[in-house]
Amino acid sequence: MNAFALAFNLGWLGHWSLETHEPERLKKQHHVDELVQISASAATTAAEPPVPEKKAEIIACLEIGNFPQAEAPKIEEKLKTLALGDRQSRLNVSDIGTHMVYIPSQGSKDGADKKVGELRRIGITDFFVIQEQGTLHWGISLGIFKTEEAAKLHLANLNNKGVRTARIMPRTVTTSKFAYQLRALNGDEKTKFDAIKAQFPAQETRNCQNTAYSKS
Repeated sequence: MNAFALAFNLGWLGHWSLETHEPERLKKQHHVDELVQISASAATTAAEPPVPEKKAEIIACLEIGNFPQAEAPKIEEKLKTLALGDRQSRLNVSDIGTHMVYIPSQGSKDGADKKVGELRRIGITDFFVIQEQGTLHWGISLGIFKTEEAAKLHLANLNNKGVRTARIMPRTVTTSKFAYQLRALNGDEKTKFDAIKAQFPAQETRNCQNTAYSKS
């Protein structure tokens, strides 16, 4: 028997067990009673770094318009619900249109008033009676548009509502309208604004830019 075997048999090298199991190993460790067994999923979760909280998105500046004077009170009443205070302002806009949707002259004030009554009964309120002298005297303007395509779209919408006598003609007109700037909107305010915008489908929403508009 060689020297290694002799030392092993005499116990000089300590007691080595070839069948040592995990419970036996744990008993030999210090502070065994402080060990806590956790699941694999809990261990994975604990190892993952916390996800930083997403900051609320802020919309720097939105602009909606352009509204004719007759329609301005409607949008202003809706925008009051946002309670933006000095984050909201109204702008004066000079709007140049090149195509007019109109109803031809009704021959007299009585004829124009009758036609106006018909329009109101089917829910059309954005119009004005033409009182300047000429072939359009006592006619009714239903809108001035920057492009012929926009005028055609408006005419189609009017036809769907029952207006059958409206037409389109080239006519360059500069009108005073209003646009509204809304600044520093948070997510909830933007959602409410989108609901308001849906009630004015003909209006355009755009990002605010440096313009020559004047505040009022």
